[in-house]
Amino acid sequence: MNMKLQSVLQSLILCCCLAIIVAAQQPVADKVEPPKTGSIKGRVLGDDGQPLANIPVMAIPFGRNAARRPGQFQAPQQMAGPAQTITDDEGNFEFINLTPASYAISASAPGFVAPTPEDSDEEENRSGLYRLGDVANISLVKGGVITGKVVNASNEPLTGVNVSVIRVGNLNGEPDELSAVRGQGRGWRTDDRGVYRIYGLIPGTYIVQAGNVQTGQGRPGGNQLSPYSHDAPTYYPSSARDAAIPLPVQPGAEVSGIDIRYRADKGRSVGGKVIVAQVKTTAQTPIQPRRANDFAATEIRLNVAGTDSVVATTIQPDGQSSGFAFYSIPDGEYEISARRSGAAGESDSVSESRRVSVQGADVAGIQLSLTPLALLGGKVLLEKAAANSPAACPSPRRSFIEEILLTAQREETTTAATTNRRANLPRSIAPLTGGDFTFRNLEAGRWRLQTRLPDENWYVRSIQLAIPTAVAASRKPQAATAATPNIARNGAVLKSGEKLTGITVSIAEGAAGLKGTVSAKGKQQILLIPAEKENADDVLRYWQTNITGEGAFQFKNIAPGRYLLLTKPAKEDSFKLLWDAAQRLALRKEAEAIGNIVELAACQRINDFKLNLK
Repeated sequence: MNMKLQSVLQSLILCCCLAIIVAAQQPVADKVEPPKTGSIKGRVLGDDGQPLANIPVMAIPFGRNAARRPGQFQAPQQMAGPAQTITDDEGNFEFINLTPASYAISASAPGFVAPTPEDSDEEENRSGLYRLGDVANISLVKGGVITGKVVNASNEPLTGVNVSVIRVGNLNGEPDELSAVRGQGRGWRTDDRGVYRIYGLIPGTYIVQAGNVQTGQGRPGGNQLSPYSHDAPTYYPSSARDAAIPLPVQPGAEVSGIDIRYRADKGRSVGGKVIVAQVKTTAQTPIQPRRANDFAATEIRLNVAGTDSVVATTIQPDGQSSGFAFYSIPDGEYEISARRSGAAGESDSVSESRRVSVQGADVAGIQLSLTPLALLGGKVLLEKAAANSPAACPSPRRSFIEEILLTAQREETTTAATTNRRANLPRSIAPLTGGDFTFRNLEAGRWRLQTRLPDENWYVRSIQLAIPTAVAASRKPQAATAATPNIARNGAVLKSGEKLTGITVSIAEGAAGLKGTVSAKGKQQILLIPAEKENADDVLRYWQTNITGEGAFQFKNIAPGRYLLLTKPAKEDSFKLLWDAAQRLALRKEAEAIGNIVELAACQRINDFKLNLK
């Protein structure tokens, strides 16, 4: 339902790999019975429909590491990192002995890339999720190429200049989640003719940069030092960054003749210090002051002001408060922030984003104070119906709690900690075998939980927050009910460093499904709105999905009940309208006036519903 989630799942595969390897170092408990294993098979094809033989494929249990604790059972594949295999001559592959989870399947071949979510033909490929017994048909497309020459003011070729590309948006030039996550692209040096060629680019819009920003450790943005390292970068065609010409790169296309006349402008330095902020402890938010050695590496990031566009990053490997510096920075407006990795299962710490103006002089003395991010945790309950119950849906396979995917979506569009889009990307994890889950590294703000369930037989019955026993005992029943936050309806409001636990997500068997057509014109969406008055304020009973160009729609994992149907013009993130009480009330009134209604029984599948607009 949320394209942001689908984009982020593909973008974070490498991050998952690293985290799984770290989690694999934890001990294995003898008391936990290993879950049942299974397989995922599939095939990898190129954009010409031909099989890609003898290429590596990985199966990554998505989100399992995020909540893993010492002593939990880990399958052999997880202990050694992601499962890996090689395609045969026909492009076929199979992973065996996989434990239950939601897996991201990725394949890699020189010069090929995975298509972006909007370019994928299959819904499951768009989501990037596979479970035991699934068939994963993976399509790879030829990556794009940018090539050209770097010359000096006399039009003579320059050898050994670092050239890199920066993804600034999709093919239309609009910022997207892949830009926020990936940013800086691959780069090389020019050869003896001054020629560079950068290949394997995912579709999108890029700017090209000759020369690299230097860090305080003498590392230029991931490339080696060169005679041009301390110059400010020059952007295609021969400009500062704000005048760079964006280049759309189609799948498999080569964009040639991107020649850069190197300016050799003097660069400036930007430097300061990262310090650990002391957080006060309160009765409501018991946050303990942090010690410098409680942290791991710190990343300092320099962005173009008001954008996700990364100018440079540097890593401080130790846990001490220490200085940092960037060199060869061109004049301009920037934002700088720091993030330090948490240790021992704790959340990371971040600084507020600081505005930096570089105008003809070095900038020093910037202080970035770190404060811890928040944590949200609880338990998932899988409520299976009795064998003789109408809610006991027939299923060809067994479902596992580890296959559920939980997503935390931040409601706000801005944040005090940072102004870039990365802060608002959805965070996805999977519960452990016992159902426990933990979201770490959440910025302050209002967060809402969403789910992706193992199959069509399940639905979310409730999301509740338990009140500590001592607190509940001190309240009158009416006061306790009024003071209990309605997590499903209002979300969870988190402060910096807060640890909010005790959330219970109840998943029940007996879900219904609705599939059909509607004679809608233009980009439209269809909504399901609970017809029962007692469910009018239950956000979990509101649903929306886009209508295809052929007028088709489908709803899955719906709670049994009576629903009103309503069509509206489709908008990006329109599902957020359902989070607003006034919007829900307005939609209900409109739907009641039209009177389109459907009743769904437990486990019922309606596959040929025709909605006649009144």
